[in-house]
Amino acid sequence: MCNIAGYVGDRPAAPLLIEMMRRQEGLCGGYYTGIATLHEGKIYYAKLTGDLNRLLDTMDAAGLPGTIGIIHSRSKSGGGDKWAHPFVGEHNGEVQTAYVANGEVGWFQPRMAEYNRLAEGLLAEGYTMHSRVTAESDAYNVLSDGTAVHMSDVMSQLVLRNMDKGADAATAMGEAYCEMPGEIVGLLLSLAEPDGIAFSRISYPMALSFASHGAYLASTAMAFPEDAGEPMLLPACSCGTVTCDRVSITPYKNHPCTVAPLDAAQMKRVEQCLYPLLAEGDKTMSDLVIAALDTFPAVDVKVADLAVYEVLRALRQEGKLRIESRPVPGAADGLTAPKFYMSLV
Repeated sequence: MCNIAGYVGDRPAAPLLIEMMRRQEGLCGGYYTGIATLHEGKIYYAKLTGDLNRLLDTMDAAGLPGTIGIIHSRSKSGGGDKWAHPFVGEHNGEVQTAYVANGEVGWFQPRMAEYNRLAEGLLAEGYTMHSRVTAESDAYNVLSDGTAVHMSDVMSQLVLRNMDKGADAATAMGEAYCEMPGEIVGLLLSLAEPDGIAFSRISYPMALSFASHGAYLASTAMAFPEDAGEPMLLPACSCGTVTCDRVSITPYKNHPCTVAPLDAAQMKRVEQCLYPLLAEGDKTMSDLVIAALDTFPAVDVKVADLAVYEVLRALRQEGKLRIESRPVPGAADGLTAPKFYMSLV
């Protein structure tokens, strides 16, 4: 799991993105961190192994220019600096797109051989994947030469290929998510559409809120600053574009799966599952998601992460949630990552 945030408006994006990431990093991230902004026809980005503090200490992430941007922090899953987000799409060495995603191949794991062939095909067409490393796990795209690339890197190039064929950024993302689906959600910056953030979502959560100066996006509305308006959840199996004052949403034409509905009855089951656990104290996001998964009916793809976030948000609004951040071993020797431990007040 990972955490994502985005901003598009009339204020400098980087400080707002950093603030939102700090509010959620200990839920699912802190091991690899990166940020990207778009300004005057150029995409700027910085990423590394480590948490948000290391990114700020090591690189000028807070100084990236522009009023539109995305940020990402992910779980401990290998790959080093090359596997931190964002992943970029290039033409002739010039960055055209920057992409961040949250999720996993999950329910679609049986299709990995197909996805590996897709990755090989993109490389043969000349698309560059900077995440190429010696294969450590078959959970990612393993190529015929024994190297591996991050699935989000492959997705980034697939989106760029669709844009090269004439699709707008949102349509390109929707088509890519149907061609190589996973239990994922993603955000994209594109030089071709410098006034908006494109998104695509199959199942992992993404919240949206508008302030007077622009739009906020985040994995959970708990990350939004105080001036954010009432949050909404972007719908499953859809793509679209968020600008400073509006959102356009298009359902996928060919849904790759069935996603569990998060209705009132399901939320009640999740609440009844999580409250006793939180009363025990010291529960991580992973602890809560694993427990919530068992409350969903047997459908193709579950949305346990989204349900947990909504329960936690409601408890925090009621003043009933305690969150304590503690350092845990990071993704490399000498590094730590923040981990949120939660309990009922």
